Amino acid sequence: MKEMYEAEAAAIAALDLPWGKLKEKTVLVSGGTGLIGSLFISVLRQRNLLGDNISVISLSRTAHESEEGVEYLAHDVTQPLNMERRADFVIHLASNTHPKQYSADPVGTIATNIFGCRNLLEAARAWGAERFLLASSVEIYGEGDGTPMREDYCGKIDCNTSRAGYNESKRLSESLCQSYRAQYGLDCVIARFSRCFGYDKKKDSKAIAQFLEKAVAGEDIVLRSEGKQAFSYCYVADAVAGLFYVLLKGKDGEAYNISEEFEGLNLGDYARLIASFAGKKVVFDLDPENNRGVSKASYAVLDFEKLKSLGYVPRYTVSEGLRATYEKYKNA
Repeated sequence: MKEMYEAEAAAIAALDLPWGKLKEKTVLVSGGTGLIGSLFISVLRQRNLLGDNISVISLSRTAHESEEGVEYLAHDVTQPLNMERRADFVIHLASNTHPKQYSADPVGTIATNIFGCRNLLEAARAWGAERFLLASSVEIYGEGDGTPMREDYCGKIDCNTSRAGYNESKRLSESLCQSYRAQYGLDCVIARFSRCFGYDKKKDSKAIAQFLEKAVAGEDIVLRSEGKQAFSYCYVADAVAGLFYVLLKGKDGEAYNISEEFEGLNLGDYARLIASFAGKKVVFDLDPENNRGVSKASYAVLDFEKLKSLGYVPRYTVSEGLRATYEKYKNA
């Protein structure tokens, strides 16, 4: 994956950002081997090629071989972090993020989000970290009201379902950050991602990832709804670029939506677009037994003017990102 996104990592590392804040510092990234975390760390590697000498600690559930500038550690974030090394910046990306995980392990999803966030906040407080960044989600808004959702929108969620465990635990994680700010003076910022996609070797049960998997395999795409949902999406390269804007330019205590521009296309339109890459078609499976864990939201379009005010400009449209992702899978 590192080689697959080398050009994107170099482009992000060349952005006009106050990179000096990270020079000679240690950055801890939970979920460092995930889709977003892998590219985030690749950008830091690119900055080191420019002489920034950033030390990176990556936490994930399984061990990986460490390399120059990056130490990979196996750690379950639901457990307290006992490390001799300290970090100057803590980036918390680890989370269950797939519908099948919500459905199969709703308790584990809640535990990972809440206990993981608290354990990393505790570590950041103990180290006197300069900044803690929480990766949150568009899911905290629940159902939209038909207009793009700003960061002050409170949303609508039926909390009396197991599927709501992800949404509510992300909301509580944000509240934990605000509580650590208020009680301990810890500097915290929050990045609320739209539905992110990109080339990933790991199995992903989100709708767009399933569409891409079918197209790459030369099969018709299965749509498990009527496809009328209007959602915001973000290609991983723009998502990570936005993350660095939040980390390096965001205001303490603030949340920022990260997204591409809304193209006016719904889920069905994107299914048909991806199918067209492979010369295939869309078929429907509306059996409720096959749709457990799927979001019930029908409108979740993000307003990200607040992030734009920091200088963020997406390089891709959603359609361009989907085409780029499809090509990466085909060439893998």
